[in-house]
Amino acid sequence: MKLLQIRSDISSGQNLMFYDKNVYECYRRLRNDFICVFYHDPLPIKLRLVDATKVITGQTKTFLNRLAVPELTQLLVEKLQSKTLIILFNNFERLTDRSIQVYKQLNSQPNIHFICSFYFDRTFNPEVYSFFKTFKLVNKDDYELKNRNEIDISYVVYAGISIYCFLIYLKTGFSLASATLVIGAAWFALIIFRTLIYAGGRL
Repeated sequence: MKLLQIRSDISSGQNLMFYDKNVYECYRRLRNDFICVFYHDPLPIKLRLVDATKVITGQTKTFLNRLAVPELTQLLVEKLQSKTLIILFNNFERLTDRSIQVYKQLNSQPNIHFICSFYFDRTFNPEVYSFFKTFKLVNKDDYELKNRNEIDISYVVYAGISIYCFLIYLKTGFSLASATLVIGAAWFALIIFRTLIYAGGRL
């Protein structure tokens, strides 16, 4: 995504999400135009608030560490005033229920925006997913391509194992030479295939 488009989306109040990308590059390119804070990881939430509030207020970490999370949040918002703050972090999928409430509270301010990245989405709980839905997925094609490839490979492997089991079943019972054997082998292969799909989390 081009820097001009990122600036335009941020100016219009849009949160941005990248799949499998380090958003430090966005931080490096935006920090001269906006107040920006970057974290590789969004947790622990109090330390992240201390870092952000220090950038806004200039207070020492020693002073800020004495404050509770609600006090840090209030101080950050009050001191930011009308200036725009962009919070950037990787590993969005690591957010917890407690941390998501704080980030949502910050995001409710019209001048605080987020640029984040995620690497896995299967562990998103409802709270995290509801916040995730407020983001524009920038590289959606990359995400869909990666996940489509993973699904296709899994099914090919499952089908291969099932066919192999089908042939073994036929070989071991070939002397019977009956329709029952063929039907039994087909059912056996189908059961193997469905079991593998279930074990792989595809159903």
